[in-house]
Amino acid sequence: MPPTLPQRHRDPQEPPRSRWHRFLDYMELSSPEGMRGLGLLMGLLVVGFWPLVALGVLDVSGTARKALIALGPVTICLGFSVLILVCGHRYGESLRWSRRQTWGMAALFLGLGVLAGLGLWFSES
Repeated sequence: MPPTLPQRHRDPQEPPRSRWHRFLDYMELSSPEGMRGLGLLMGLLVVGFWPLVALGVLDVSGTARKALIALGPVTICLGFSVLILVCGHRYGESLRWSRRQTWGMAALFLGLGVLAGLGLWFSES
């Protein structure tokens, strides 16, 4: 009688992962920290670019058009300021940023956005 191999206990296989889940794993976004980062990025895009999307979708003229054009760089720089504050708060020690540097960079971006917005407001005829 030939010797038989002991039967291995098979664990139930998990179903194959979808392309989306494999992509999230590849981009390291499947963890809660990665999902928070993705949410922060999407929030930045929504906050930063809503005036430009509204300008492209709406048919506006006059003061409303001037306001949407001027709000473009203001909101983009506001989004970057928020991103700098969040990253400075979470990762400031490892980046070797002091609180003063973090707030200074956030204020710098916000000031640049306001100046660009004012420049576009007054240059738009």
